[in-house]
Amino acid sequence: MRLEVRDIHTYYGASHVLQGASLVVEPSEVVALLGRNGAGKTTMMRSIIGLTRPESGSIRLDGEELLGAPSYRPARLGLAFLPSGRRVFSSLSVEENLEVARRSCPRRSGPWNTERVYGLFPKLAQLRRRTAGHLSGGEQQMLKIGRALMTNPAMILLDEPTEGLSPAVVGELGEWLSMLARENLSILLAEQSATFAREHASRGYLLEKGTIRFEGSMDEIWASAELRSALGIAARDDGTTGA
Repeated sequence: MRLEVRDIHTYYGASHVLQGASLVVEPSEVVALLGRNGAGKTTMMRSIIGLTRPESGSIRLDGEELLGAPSYRPARLGLAFLPSGRRVFSSLSVEENLEVARRSCPRRSGPWNTERVYGLFPKLAQLRRRTAGHLSGGEQQMLKIGRALMTNPAMILLDEPTEGLSPAVVGELGEWLSMLARENLSILLAEQSATFAREHASRGYLLEKGTIRFEGSMDEIWASAELRSALGIAARDDGTTGA
């Protein structure tokens, strides 16, 4: 699946948040959307999925224009959105959360069902009857990803997935992303941690004050002291970099 965003302008009231931003995600590609807090990353995600409508521009999914389309249309075309935070149905069990997701896109067919999700995340199988509100942060992240897979998506939008997670869980999240990439899913990863994004994305866009300041490979971003500085990354004395 190919996503093409061209020159979108998105507002919150009088605030002009996205100011002509553009990006492309090719089929089976993992792309990072980088930037500090307040740069507009979440607004970009919400604009693509239709939760916050741009005033102008173009958003095409495999050539179909989504700007102005009903908010359910992207999901039915195979686009799954994982918002930041613990967005689960806390009063429902793990299995009920997965079933709700399956029913949301009944016409989409594909390889993902409850048993395959449990095969990817055996811990969820053990917790299938536990209410989601009683899961740990890492378990809720697993459930969010599993719930997205139940819609049989071709592309996943991940908004700040590492936010608020312990280093151990961030490591597990990286392993899950690698598994998704091996399934040939296209992934757009909005992430403040450029270090995490570098491990999993081939290309990146640097979003700054609502505009795309730079686009290129993650290696190109890492090679630029100016871009690293913009992302809050400092060079160590040994020549490597750290967040």
